[in-house]
Amino acid sequence: MGFEEVRRATLGALLSAVLVASLSGCGGAADYTVPEEICGRKIDPGLVRPLLPEGEEFEAEKRSIGDDTMRCLLFVDRRRELTIREYPDGGEVDAMKFAVENPGRFRNPKKVSFGADTVVSDGMVLSVNPCTYQGEKGHYILDIYVERFDVSEPDGWREELERFAEAYLPVGMEETGCRE
Repeated sequence: MGFEEVRRATLGALLSAVLVASLSGCGGAADYTVPEEICGRKIDPGLVRPLLPEGEEFEAEKRSIGDDTMRCLLFVDRRRELTIREYPDGGEVDAMKFAVENPGRFRNPKKVSFGADTVVSDGMVLSVNPCTYQGEKGHYILDIYVERFDVSEPDGWREELERFAEAYLPVGMEETGCRE
């Protein structure tokens, strides 16, 4: 085999390897699809997706915590990435006071304009809203947490969290049977 034949064979092998690698690695973030309904809640997948990393597989798992409390866990490649907790019969809590008293969970908390009493911090949302649940007056509490929060992320996903929580809040309240 001469030099030219070796060069062609090597070039052919390299092109084949590049083609296989590019086909197998296609998509990155598009490898999984976020459904329009997660844990029994219809929500725009475009609001959920920015809070999740790239990966191959998406899974949502709904778990009950006690009689009336629901927890929705979102996994990418079997790693928990986002936790949503709903308490339809929660007590009255001052969201900002709670955030300030729990600095390990709430970094840079800020009150926002949706919900009755909502705080968004780096990687977390807490929203407390008066409601009537099963004939009793109480408070619906929505707690959302980005599991992979990274302090090097400049804004802690605040805008994405705020958009997602604002859209999720009325859906969660309605689905739990919590009325204003």
